Formats: sequence, C-alpha cells, structure tokens
Amino acid sequence: MSRIKLSDIVKKQDKIIKNVHEEYINYCISIGQTEGTIYSKQQFFKYTLPKIVNVNDKISTFTKNKLEDYVIYLRNNDYSGNYYQTTVIKCKAFLTYCFKHSYLKEFEVKIPIVTHKKKDIYSEDELIKLLKKPNLKKCLVGEYKSWVTVSFLLGTGCRATTFLNILVKDVDFNNKSILFRHMKMRKQITVPLSPTLENILREYINLLDLKNDDILFPKLNKEKMKYNTLHNQICIYCKHRHVPMRGINTFRNTFATLFIKNGNNNIYLLQKLLGHSDIKQTERYINLLPLEMKDDINKYNPLDVLSKKNSRMKLKVNGGVR
Repeated sequence: MSRIKLSDIVKKQDKIIKNVHEEYINYCISIGQTEGTIYSKQQFFKYTLPKIVNVNDKISTFTKNKLEDYVIYLRNNDYSGNYYQTTVIKCKAFLTYCFKHSYLKEFEVKIPIVTHKKKDIYSEDELIKLLKKPNLKKCLVGEYKSWVTVSFLLGTGCRATTFLNILVKDVDFNNKSILFRHMKMRKQITVPLSPTLENILREYINLLDLKNDDILFPKLNKEKMKYNTLHNQICIYCKHRHVPMRGINTFRNTFATLFIKNGNNNIYLLQKLLGHSDIKQTERYINLLPLEMKDDINKYNPLDVLSKKNSRMKLKVNGGVR
C-alpha cells in the first residue's frame, strides 16, 4: 500500500504549470540531457504549451481532453503530421515527469500515427542563386557570412545544432576533414571536407581573423549564435537572393537527395555522413521519385539484366552453330 498521503497529492496538484515545468527543465539538466534538447524543451514551453493549456493555471487543469483537442485542431487546420506528432511526443515527456512525481493522475498519451512525407528540398535553380559568391569589395559582412553558411550546410549536410557548435579547430585542413562534436545521441563523427568548401573556409577564417578556439560561425561579437538568430539571417539572405526560405534543415535534405541523385547510391555511406542510427531515418531524406532514377533502376532491374544475359547466350549459340 502506498504511504503517500492523499493531502500531499492534492497539494502537488495545486502547483502552477509553469513552476512544474521549471522543475522539469532542471531535472532534464541534472540527468545530463544535451544543450540542444534542453533548448528545444524551453522553446516548446514558450511557444506551444500555452496553446494547449494556460501555463499560469494549476497543473491539474492539464487534461487528456485538452491535449487531444489541440491535436484535432492541428489536424483540422492541415498542420503536418510531423508537427503534431512531435507536439504530442514533447507533451508526453513532460506529462510522464508529472505522473511520476504525483502532480497528475496518470492517463494514457498515445503518439499519433502519421504517414511521413518526403522532405522538401531546394531546387537546382534556387541553389545556383544562393551559392553565387557575393562581391567581397561591396557586400556587407552579414551577406558574406550567410553565403559561407549556406555553402557549409549544403556541403556537409549537418544539422543546425551541429553547425552552431563547430569550432575553428574542428576543421582539419591537413586531413581534409571536419569534426562534428555536437550531435544527437552524443555521438561525434568526422566527415570529409570537400575541395570547394575547403577553399571557402580558408578564405572565411582568414578574412574574419578567427582563432582555433573560436566558434566557426559566431555572432559579430564572436559569441555563440542561437538557432533563431541563424534562422533570421538565412531568411534575410534568401529574400535578398529571391529564393523562398524553406528552412535551415532543408539544406540537409537537399544534401542527402543530391548525394544520391549525383550518382552515389550507397545509402549506408549516406547514413554515416548524416549520423543516423537507423537506416529508416536516412531513407526519409531521399527525396527522389523512381522516375527520376529510371536509368539506374532499369540498369539493375532483374528482368532487364536477365533478358540481356539471355540475349548474349542466344548470340553465342547462334554464332557457334554458324
């Protein structure tokens, strides 16, 4: 039999949601969750949770019905499946903390099942506009840094959180490689440094007089950038280049798609470059329709291969008879 007093539970249920969430964030920090994960949860509290419940109300007002009503609202208003699925996943993590600490009576939280759509990418025409080097004698520092940023994101396929934590010393010009020290699941990987990106980074580091221990892509005062700052800078850059802003991580989608489209069909190599633990994650980044790859498909189609072999055998036999 539980030795918790009923009065203690009632008092816990009187706590304010925002205060409980502060406790939750402190708990997440104490167990060693990554900076990116903590930041994501703080952003969720700031922008999404208030749309589900009043964060100044008692925790007892956070009910199953309110969460379900919000998901229904998102679905009825054509929000993407990924968005409302992620919303419920983040809510469930917070609610699980509340259940375990007796702030709420436990209820079932089901993660919505969604059909994952192919990820959006930048078109070749858009990339040509974005990758055109600015005139260094006339351009502003912000435009130049954004051009280097876009080149880096397209040339490596890294996540925004990885990008924001790269140091100058992580770029190894001698071994033609870049160390990604800040990735999901606390993994670190080393990826190749392409010749084009090498030239861009050599010039960039020299022009901005960056030192080994500096952040590679800092703010103008050389402090670390936040994701929102990066997003705003790329929005301005895309607008200046007359290209629709499709998101920071869309460069990652584009990298993956073009990696395959340009002739390298080794999805397992792509998996390593993207730092995915599950090949199914990598498959979602490949945004090609079968018709776009029809030449490769026909080349390796078993029916076509066997038909060609059969034709060669017939020619041999006929040639032998003659």
